[in-house]
Amino acid sequence: MVTLIKTSEDNIDNIVLNIRKNVEISKEVYDAANQIIEDVKKNGDEAIIRLTKNFDGIELEPERLVSNKDTLKESLHNVNAALIASLKKLKKNIRTVELKRLKMIDSSIRFSEGYSIRYSWRPIESVGCYAPGGGATYLSTILMTGVPGKVAGVSRMVLATPPRKDIDDMYKVMAAAYIAGFDEILWTGGAQAIAALAYGTQRIKPVKKIIGPGNRYVTAAKQLVQQVVGVDFPAGPTELVAIVDETSDLESVVFDMAAQSEHGPDSLTIAITTSEEIGIKIANMLEELLFTISNESPSKQSLKNNCYVFVADSLDTVCRIVNKISPEHLVISIKNHGKVLKKIRNVGVITVGKDMPSVFVDYYSGTSHVLPTGGYASYFSGLTVLDYIKLISIVSGGRKSVRHALRRVEPLIRSEGLPFHLEAFRKAARVKN
Repeated sequence: MVTLIKTSEDNIDNIVLNIRKNVEISKEVYDAANQIIEDVKKNGDEAIIRLTKNFDGIELEPERLVSNKDTLKESLHNVNAALIASLKKLKKNIRTVELKRLKMIDSSIRFSEGYSIRYSWRPIESVGCYAPGGGATYLSTILMTGVPGKVAGVSRMVLATPPRKDIDDMYKVMAAAYIAGFDEILWTGGAQAIAALAYGTQRIKPVKKIIGPGNRYVTAAKQLVQQVVGVDFPAGPTELVAIVDETSDLESVVFDMAAQSEHGPDSLTIAITTSEEIGIKIANMLEELLFTISNESPSKQSLKNNCYVFVADSLDTVCRIVNKISPEHLVISIKNHGKVLKKIRNVGVITVGKDMPSVFVDYYSGTSHVLPTGGYASYFSGLTVLDYIKLISIVSGGRKSVRHALRRVEPLIRSEGLPFHLEAFRKAARVKN
């Protein structure tokens, strides 16, 4: 049942806490993920093949565990031309967005003392990207994670994704991976994929960083391997909050909520309004939609257990709720969207307008749909090309700059009790004691 909840500043904390309890990662999940990681560390490819059979029901031959770039390229001949065109258009949009982002950080500062700082960047050597499989073939996610890495110039890009039983699906995955710029595919999913990317196996070399969304086990595994490899942020299960009023196209919002619920039974979807009448109306529409959804669909469980409608006492309360939840997706479909936008701080991505759904980001805009979930949007941004690079400051100058600085910083260095720091300054400035 869709839950209708009246909210005010007094009960926001308790409401959000209770909602989060339903979708948080349990100790049992962490323990299971850790056991899988240790298995892969110890047994390598054998563990990957065994776990893939256990979890996905697919028996992989060792030589089919990894597909190289030539194999990915060959798959283009087995994929519909219209799909190829769609993938290439999405690639172009992502590339346009991320190239612009890189250019924005290419700058320098010159100081009057005669020295300058130039901002530069270098790509990470190797990146492993995860794309979920399960009940859907997330070709868009393959591009969202692959294209920014190629824009950054990462020399080795590895895609890890569950193997597909349907050969046509496998061709589509390989084609998308080739278009996105991946060099190889590791055909396994879940925590075992994260372990393989982090520690390597007989057939796959470890990477320097792991990126991409996944279920609770993938998210838990990424957090557990951070001692040996970089990771981006927890990305999954999916979340959407929609702010609505009497001007909203409620049917469009309801289907946008249903769309995000398709990602899995743990998906969290919330509509917020200041009108009880609108709240009741959208709750009823969601209930009616539920009756039309197959019991086998992940949307069914998601909308039954993790779908809410909030009726807030003011727009200020609406904004406080959003900032407290820190959702992955925020849809603002109200007439006073400018007022709300100014007060929103914690969110992965925002779509604004009566006719601008979250799925536009998923498939077309060029802005990534790989976004922080679980409240992590309060201090993480969504995936960008910056996740594939290291920023470097290059400081250039000479003796004049060092002498000028020495006069200013000598008291600070002395107060820290670091005599060699002071002597290093003096030597560079050619200043005697």
